[in-house]
Amino acid sequence: MDRSTHFCTCVFVYLANGETISSTDNVSSSVLAFNWLDNHSLNFDIFRDGYLYRTDTKHGANGIPHFFVEAANSHLSSTYPIGNVILTFPLYFLFFVGIKAAEFYQNFILGNSVDFLRLSDPSFEGALQHYQKLAAVGVASFSTVIFYLANRLKFNGAIAILSTFIFAFATSTWMTGSQGLWQHGSSNLAVLCIIFCLLKANRTQGKNRKILLVLTGVFCGLLPGIRSTSLLYSVAAIAYAFFIYRKEALYLLLGLPSALISASWNIYYFGFSLSKLVVGGYSRFSDQEASFTSSYYNLTIEQFLTGFGGLLISPSRGILVFTPVSLLAIPGAWQVWKWRAGKDEKLFLCLTVAAIGIFLQYCFFKVWTGGACYGPRYLTDILPIVCFLISYCLAGWVERWNQGKHKFSGIKLAILTLLIAISTFTQTVGAFGSTNWDGIPQPTPERIWQLHDNQIERHTKHVFYKAFDPIGDRDQYLQGWNGVIESVRKQNGKPLKDLIEVTPSRKMILTAQVKNTGQVPWMGYETGLARGRTQVGVKFIDSQNQTVRIKAGQGSRLYIAGTSQPGATALAIGRVNFPQKLGDYKLVLELDIGGAKKATGILKPTYTVNARVVPEP
Repeated sequence: MDRSTHFCTCVFVYLANGETISSTDNVSSSVLAFNWLDNHSLNFDIFRDGYLYRTDTKHGANGIPHFFVEAANSHLSSTYPIGNVILTFPLYFLFFVGIKAAEFYQNFILGNSVDFLRLSDPSFEGALQHYQKLAAVGVASFSTVIFYLANRLKFNGAIAILSTFIFAFATSTWMTGSQGLWQHGSSNLAVLCIIFCLLKANRTQGKNRKILLVLTGVFCGLLPGIRSTSLLYSVAAIAYAFFIYRKEALYLLLGLPSALISASWNIYYFGFSLSKLVVGGYSRFSDQEASFTSSYYNLTIEQFLTGFGGLLISPSRGILVFTPVSLLAIPGAWQVWKWRAGKDEKLFLCLTVAAIGIFLQYCFFKVWTGGACYGPRYLTDILPIVCFLISYCLAGWVERWNQGKHKFSGIKLAILTLLIAISTFTQTVGAFGSTNWDGIPQPTPERIWQLHDNQIERHTKHVFYKAFDPIGDRDQYLQGWNGVIESVRKQNGKPLKDLIEVTPSRKMILTAQVKNTGQVPWMGYETGLARGRTQVGVKFIDSQNQTVRIKAGQGSRLYIAGTSQPGATALAIGRVNFPQKLGDYKLVLELDIGGAKKATGILKPTYTVNARVVPEP
C-alpha cells in the first residue's frame, strides 16, 4: 500500500463528518502553540477574564475554568500536560504560517486591515476548533501509517492491511484520536514510533541501530509528558532494550533528555518535587488536604470490579461492546507467548504487560467512564498493542492454514468479518451521529450501564433519521404541533414552591409533566434528533425584565424521552443552572421544538415560578 494513499484515505475519512468532537479538556493544548508563536508567551495570562475564562466552580478553583490553573509563579498555566503540544507543534507551525500568509495577502496585496489570529476573541473559537481537528486528524492519520509500516516489518501485506484497517477505522482511533486533540492520539503516535524503531533496530546493525535506539529514547522521554499513565510503555521499552541490546542500549539514554521539556515546564510553573514532575497542573483537581492519588483513585475491590466490568462490557463504555474485534487480542497474546523466543515477541510481551498495567490502573480510577466522550476513551491508550496482538492472532491462523489445519477456518473467517463489521459500524455512527448522549437528559454515571437508549443506539438513530427524516414537511408538522406543561417538580417529586431560594450558580434537577395537545407525535431525545426534538426550554427574567439565558447545553433544557403520541402525557427531565448574580428572577419554562425559529410562533411560555438567588450561607 502506498503510504501517501494510506495517509490521504485516513484524512478523508476522519474529516468526512465535518465537525470537531472534542472537549474543553483540550483547550489549552489547542491554543498554546498559537499563543507562543503569535504572542511569544508560554503562559495563558492574556486569557484572564476573556471568553475562554468561563466560570467553572466544579472543582472549587475560584471560577478558573478547569483547563487552566493558577500556577505557583502567579501565571495562568495549563492544567493538562504539554507533551501533546510538543508533538503537534510542527502542525501548528504550518497552520500559523498559513494564517500569516493569508493576513499578508489581505493587508498588503488587497489593502484590507485584518487580524486572523485573535486568540482571546470569541470570534476565533470556531477557527480554534477547526485547527484542533486538523491537528488531531494529522496525528491519527500519521499513526496509522506508522502502524502499517511496523506491521510490514513483521507480517505479510494482507495481515498488515487488515490490522491497519482495524486500528484506523474499527477502534476509537477514529472517534477519539482523530476528532479532537486528546492526549490519547499523541500518546499512541509516540508508542507506535517506539515500536517501529525497536522492530527496525532488531533488523539492523551498527550506526543505523544506534540512531534508532536514540530515537526510541526520544519518544520514551516524551511519553510521560504527553500522558502520564503511558510512562509504563517507556519503562517497558527501556527494560526491553537493555535486555536485548545490553551496552548498546546506552544509546537509548541519549534520547531520554526529551523528558526535560515537560519536566522543566512543571518545575517552572508548579515548583520542584517528584510528585509535581509527574502531576503538574493536575494538582488543581486534588482536594486541598489530599494527594492527587487519593483524590482520583479508590484502591478497593468494589471500585476495581466496577471499573473492570464497566471498561469491558458496560453498554456505553465497554471496549468489548464498542470494539468487539479486540477480543482477538487474547489469542494474539497467546500466539506471542508461543513465539516468545524471538526478539520481536519479547518486545510485545513487555508492551502487553504495560498495556495490562494501564488497563488495571483505570479500573481503580474513580472517573473510569472518561467523562463526556464516545465509548471507552481511556482505553484508546492500549489500542496500538491490542491491534498488534490482533495481527499475531491473524498470523497464527495463517500459519495453521499453511500447515494444512483447515478445521474451523470458515467459522473463524465469519467471526472475524462479523467482529470487524460491528466495530467499524460503532465508530461510523459515532462519527456521524453526534448526540451529546452524556449530557442529555442529564449527566448521570448510572446511565453508562443502561441497556435501553445506550450510546450506540442513540447515535445509530441519529444517523438513521438524518437519512430518513421522521418530521417530513416541517411547516405542516409545526401547524399540527402543540402542548402544555401541566406541572413542574423537583427530582424528589416535590412540587416547586411559589418562590425558590437558591445560591449562585446552583444546579437543580427538575421534572415537568407535559401533554401533547397537538395532532402530530413528539420526537424526544431518544430519537437522536436535535432539530425537530420536542423539549422544554428554560430561561430567567431578572427584575429589570431582561432575559438572562443559560448557555445551550449547560442547564437550559428539560428533555422528553421517546415518542409521545397526540393526547399522551410525558415526563421531561433535565438539570437547570440558576444565575450567578444575586437577585430576584422569574423562571420561565417554554415548550418548544429544537431548531424551530421564534418567528414560527411555536415557542410558548407555559409555566412560570419565582426564583431568588441569595448569598452562600
